[in-house]
Amino acid sequence: MPNVPEPKIAAWRRWLAHLWYVWGNSLTYWGLRTTDIGFFRAAEQAYSRAIALWPAFSGAYFQRGIIRERELNQRAAGLRDLSQAIVLSPEWPEPYLRRGLIRRFHGNPHDAIADLERYLALSGDSSWRDEAERQIAALRAEC
Repeated sequence: MPNVPEPKIAAWRRWLAHLWYVWGNSLTYWGLRTTDIGFFRAAEQAYSRAIALWPAFSGAYFQRGIIRERELNQRAAGLRDLSQAIVLSPEWPEPYLRRGLIRRFHGNPHDAIADLERYLALSGDSSWRDEAERQIAALRAEC
């Protein structure tokens, strides 16, 4: 749940936003199955529609950020979306992991360490914990 105060959003808007979100997930799935970039562009639009309906929908920002950075090669836009997901849900660990990995492999080691450490602090026992620890160790060795 977002920790940032948000204006009251009608239930029908949240419901419709969730439908667009699920549609975006479906399009992402088919993009991964077929490697057709058109599915990823359509998924980005679906997540954008979900955000337009519910501007505090952190999950839609998270998914759109992943699509933009990984599939559409829009790194800056992807990082902005992941950062917005963090602003809206600061206790949610996954956006920190994704943003940290992007920063790690694209020349921002100090911010990557901070994101990955925050992920470790929030994540508990997750399957990505060992990888985050390895990346932090590698970054510290490089710095």
